[in-house]
Parts: sequence; structure tokens; C-alpha cells
Amino acid sequence: KLQTETINLGDKVGSFLFSVCSMSTDEFLVIGPSDPIVAELGGDTILPCSLVPAMNAEDMELRWFRTKFSEAVFVYRNGREQHEEQMPQYAVRTSLVRDLLTHGKAAVYILEVQASDNGSYTCFFQKGGRYAEAILELQVAGLGSAPQVHIEGLEQDGVRMVCKASGWFPKPQVQWTDLSGKKFLEFSEAHAQDAAGLFSVEAALVVRDSSAGSVSCSVLNPILGQEKAMAVSIPGQCCFSSLAGLEVIGPSEPIVAELGGDAILPCSLVPAMNAEDMELRWFRTKFSEPVFIYRNHQEQNRELMPQYAGRTSLLRELLTQGQAAVRIQNVQASDNGMYVCFFKTRSYYEEATLELQVAGLGSAPQVHIEGLEQDGVRVVCKASGWFPKPQVQWTDLSGKKFLEFSEAHAQDAAGLFSVEAALVVRDSSAGSVSCSVLNPILGQEKAMAVSIPGRCCFSFLEGLGRWCRHL
Repeated sequence: KLQTETINLGDKVGSFLFSVCSMSTDEFLVIGPSDPIVAELGGDTILPCSLVPAMNAEDMELRWFRTKFSEAVFVYRNGREQHEEQMPQYAVRTSLVRDLLTHGKAAVYILEVQASDNGSYTCFFQKGGRYAEAILELQVAGLGSAPQVHIEGLEQDGVRMVCKASGWFPKPQVQWTDLSGKKFLEFSEAHAQDAAGLFSVEAALVVRDSSAGSVSCSVLNPILGQEKAMAVSIPGQCCFSSLAGLEVIGPSEPIVAELGGDAILPCSLVPAMNAEDMELRWFRTKFSEPVFIYRNHQEQNRELMPQYAGRTSLLRELLTQGQAAVRIQNVQASDNGMYVCFFKTRSYYEEATLELQVAGLGSAPQVHIEGLEQDGVRVVCKASGWFPKPQVQWTDLSGKKFLEFSEAHAQDAAGLFSVEAALVVRDSSAGSVSCSVLNPILGQEKAMAVSIPGRCCFSFLEGLGRWCRHL
């Protein structure tokens, strides 16, 4: 089978090369990426396509459109961008990477990606009476809110659990699991889509085993392969019969929040009851370090630590369901750590602890060849603005990891990390090496590769080094 696929691939490549070689000087093809372009909601993306053979395209007409030629995303004609022909939803959000046109490459930026940008695009080149086009797919993906899980009440000799999340794209996948990780196969699930095209989901599970301990609801983005989850404790046998007593529970897994974004810190009363008449306090390691206070039906902002003033607020509509969800805006590195959720009535109080893990992607690594060292080439990789401390890895052209390199980290006044890693490449056949910087919480990385001089250059540098040492 592998041999057959190799032969078929060779036939396709040969056919493509034959068609290119047999074209006249004024003919051309347009090619785009074979795999979908993945873009995150709210971020920027680039839609690339290229002329074959490569030629200066500054005097051509270029058009990016959706399913119809008249649905213009971007138009370039007579040496300038024709904004008046664009669909309104792309006005001001698209631009051309002009310096690539001379190489026959049409790369168009789309800023602030929206759910409606998801789908197929056509890249169209025209010169005189000749034209060609290529189609590519843009897959938009966005992580929404962390799931909010609460006990709703009794149902059929069990406890009914409800999990809600919103702001996801595309439609997320939901899974309930028990304490051991075993999946629940039977639960109800309903999705809805808002005006912006984002999905909300509500999934309900009935737990009939009082020994379950806790259950977890995870919401997964199928394109990014990333999920958010929340666990909630299940009442014991005595509570199964009456749901008596009062308990405060929070998520067992850390809440992950990105730098500069918002975070929601959830906790819930078990059994669920209206908490509007209670006192609620979120604090750090000490009761006297309040992040948020709700008392006498009002938020008590004057008592907060200065760094949280104006940045925390309560999701008031959830209080009637016994849920205390506090939003922290513009998340900072200093917000990383433990939080306590404290409920108090006239005669009783209870609390729960949760962890907020702050994570941020910094700059892409900058890699350069610094010079000679120990009969090799010293390559340096630098990146900044990461949180928490990033992980660095050097790899060669085949993906093999380098195990020996130096690494140094520093932390600025805002708590963000910079890293400098140096590698000595002693193999002149390495071709190129790549430096990747990974955020261990988000599981996302940024990388840059640099070409390594060949054997002739190694010999020249070695000779130059001996000459310099002789001097």
C-alpha cells in the first residue's frame, strides 16, 4: 500500500511539474495551502496563495472571495486596494502583504477573526485575458467560558448535575467523567448559537451512585484540541435522601486564564439555594486580603486590596442558584495562585479553595548565529514576555532534540519571564536548527529556525578562529 501511495504521489508531482514546464511564458497557475488554515477568534490570520511559476504580480488583478465572485473579501487592481468593492464585514479588517507581490505571492491579512469568517475562500489572479484561482479553507476556533457546574436537585433517586458554558466555536464537545476518569455515556445535551455565531452548551447528568465522590464536566474545542473542565463533589448517602446540610465547593482542577484576558472564579453551595442574603468573600491566603466582597446585597469595593479595585465583579444572576462566580478582568501575572471562596449566613459559614493558573504567550523567539565556540557555531535564542517560566527546546532539521545547551531566565517588574538559550552546533551537516519556546500550561509554543553554514563555511570559520587566536 505504501509503495502504491508513493507511486501515486510521484505521478501527481510529475503531472504537476509537466503542466508547469509545458506552460507558455504568459501562462500561470495559482496554488494555496492543502491543509486548512486555523485561526483563533479575535486574533489575526493570513490567507496565502502563490503564482506558479513565480512572477511579479504588482500589475495583476487579485481578488479574494467567498463562494461567489461578487462576495469580495479583498480586491487589488491597478496597483491599489479597492475597498469599495468589499463585503461590509471585511471592510477595514483586510490588508495585503505588499512586499510579497513581487515574488508572486498574495498573502492577505484578516484582522480580529470572527466566527462568520469560517469557511472556504478563493484566491483569484488575472492578467489580461488569462486568470487562475485556488481554494483554501479557514477554520475558526475559539475557547469559550470555563464550564459552570452545579447540583440542581433530585431526580429519579439521583442527583441532577447541570454543566453550562458559552462563547465556543465551533460547536464544542461535552464529556462527563467520574473521579476515576470513567466516562458517563448517558446525559442530555443542548446547544444554542448567538448572534455572533458562538455556541453555548448545557449538559445535564443524573448521578445515581452516592459513592461517586465527584464528577467532572469537560468542554472541548475539536479543532484546537483544548478543553476546559470543572468538577463538583457529589453528596454522600445521607445527603442523597434529603440534600440536607450546607457545603461550599469549588473546581478541583486549576482555572487557567490568559494574561490580559478575563478569568471567572466559580464556587457553589451544596445543596443549591438562594445566596442573595448571604455574605460572600473571595480572598487570597489571608482573610484580610479580599479580592471581592458581597454583603447586604451590595459589592463592598472599598475593602478590596488595591490591585483588585475596579477589576473584580460578581455574576449576580447566578446567586439565586447558589453559585458565586467572580470575574477578574485584565488578568495579571500577580493574580496567579490560590483563592478562597467564603460563604456566611447568620449562624454558619463554609469555604472552598481553588487555584488560578495564569498563562501568557510572549514574543516569538529571535534566533541568530553569534560566532565560533569550541570548533562549532554558537546559536542564541531569545524571547520575552512569557508566563509562567517557559520551556525551551532546540531541534535539528529532522526533529531530533539537542540535549545540551545553556539556558537563563529573568523576570521583569510585571512578573513576566524572558529567556536566553545558547546552543553550540558542531555538526556542519545539520542544515538548520530550530528553537521553540513552550508555555507549559497552555501547551502552545512559538518557534524560529535558522540555517547553519555548510562544511565549507565551518572550515573557513575554523581557520579564521585559529588566525585570530594566533594574533
